[in-house]
Amino acid sequence: MKRKVDFRLILITDRKLCTNLTSRISQACSAGIKAVLLREKDLEDGYLLALSKKIKVITGKTNSKLFISDRYDIAILSGAEGIHSPEKGITPQQLIKPVNLLIGRSVHSIASAQTAEKLGFDYLLFGSVYRTPAKIKYGAPKGLKKLKEVCDAVNIPVFAVGGINPKRAGKCLQSGAHGAAVIRELMLSDNIKKTVNEFKDEMGEL
Repeated sequence: MKRKVDFRLILITDRKLCTNLTSRISQACSAGIKAVLLREKDLEDGYLLALSKKIKVITGKTNSKLFISDRYDIAILSGAEGIHSPEKGITPQQLIKPVNLLIGRSVHSIASAQTAEKLGFDYLLFGSVYRTPAKIKYGAPKGLKKLKEVCDAVNIPVFAVGGINPKRAGKCLQSGAHGAAVIRELMLSDNIKKTVNEFKDEMGEL
């Protein structure tokens, strides 16, 4: 039985953009964030596991879901609710069964999205939809038209990612996205509660 994707906004972490990652996540979850994707790929295993466990305590207090990027072992050991796979990363078939994790995948095309759905992923991240500093080297942003085409091509939730602010999140939902995933807008926010509320106003729910 598949677990439900019962959230609209995903906070993707980047500890290099803030002074205290756990404090920022705590503030975001207290403000209403229901999903946190820990994406600290350069951390050594021990540090990543320790950080994952700290964040799981935080998300547990607010009944938020914790996802770990590309590390099934860390997800299991930390008690996370999900794992997020890059486009060519682990697939649901490669997980040790039985497993009660939500599993998502990053995609960048219609074909990749349809393949991911067939493989059994629960949700998709599609982008970059808008221009964002971290993805400039990968070329021009995909835009809302391509986002809509991907959303129309699959029957699983699609989250828009890349340069998403509250106003843009609303436009992504209008284009068919289930939700949005955000890094800089929350990692750099001077007032997390205010920013989260702005997303809620535009998206209707978090």
